[in-house]
Amino acid sequence: MLYIIETCRRLWNDALSHRKSRWEKERASTSYNMQQWILTGERKRYPELRELYSQVAQDVLHRLDNAFQSFFDHMSKYPRFKPLRQYGSFTYPQAYNGSVFLAGGKVHFSKVGDIPILVHRQVPVDGRLKICTVRREACGEWYAVLVYETDEPAPEQKEVFESPVGIDLGLNSLITTTDGLKIEPPEFLRKSEKRLKRLQRRLSRKKKGSKNREKARHLVAVQHAKVRRQRMDFNHKLSAAIVAKHDFVAMEDLRIRNMVRDHSLAKSIHDASWYQLKTFIDYKERRMGGLMQPVEPAYTSQDCFFCGARNDVTLDMRTFVCTGCGRALDRDFNASWKVLQRGLREIGQDMPEYTPVEIGPPPFQPTGLASLVEEAGTFFGGVSL
Repeated sequence: MLYIIETCRRLWNDALSHRKSRWEKERASTSYNMQQWILTGERKRYPELRELYSQVAQDVLHRLDNAFQSFFDHMSKYPRFKPLRQYGSFTYPQAYNGSVFLAGGKVHFSKVGDIPILVHRQVPVDGRLKICTVRREACGEWYAVLVYETDEPAPEQKEVFESPVGIDLGLNSLITTTDGLKIEPPEFLRKSEKRLKRLQRRLSRKKKGSKNREKARHLVAVQHAKVRRQRMDFNHKLSAAIVAKHDFVAMEDLRIRNMVRDHSLAKSIHDASWYQLKTFIDYKERRMGGLMQPVEPAYTSQDCFFCGARNDVTLDMRTFVCTGCGRALDRDFNASWKVLQRGLREIGQDMPEYTPVEIGPPPFQPTGLASLVEEAGTFFGGVSL
């Protein structure tokens, strides 16, 4: 499989070089169709390209074309040449034509053969395999991501949401909800820093190009993979608990790319992984017929939910007294209610009848549905939502 990654990487670099040279010499743009036509001729000349399944090679050119489109739309940087370690996947875009199929604990890839595979979840019985992406992790593990198409209809989105919730994202509390729940950030990266520093020091002392350096690099990659999986496990369980209780979730649409420019907070923001949590809640709500509504985050911590007055609230102030109505407010709970108010306003639905209390959670009746998420792989705490 590694030789396929290498061939795809070289194809990417050659196609990128071709686009750059045409523009620098002729000021002429290069289309995906042109490079696909060139690829057909190149496959006759180079045997390594013939060993690559044709649609896998076409997908590499399609990825490059998408990268240029994102650059032209000012969404990403100019595409770059890739070393081997930065190119880690290839795709069979039309796996339904028989280029990929599962049989007897193995997966068959055209131009590769049968590869033993451990299936992590049940394959849809009536589903049709559409796309297969083979991914190599930095820690050396390989995954085949299979996308199936089924005839099961998607649930229709509700017209009226009966159990809305607003969520304020933060660093002192990962989330604060309108029903009185605060979850502390798990800080998986912070907890692994001591071991990561030790492993990275060992890596820096190894001679470049040596086998010992590769072993040390692998250990660093394994530790980073562990942190990533802990974070993903935590966010999956937390998002599932939220979606199980609420059919509408309003969350702040934070500009994370701008926020991480503050280097004193960048590591904590990345470790909190707000975007991943929002993504998980979004797709799980849509799967259940609910909705995740992003809202403008400006002044949610400063505008009083009761009277709307704007207060001068600094980051170190966790509780403030509103200058408009004189109420003492917990800034995180106040922000969660402002987020819910804005989210419901955007979809044209009125606020629920209940109102938040001053300093502390609103008067919700416990349902015993879910508990706090404390660590990856565990649910405990006994606090009902």
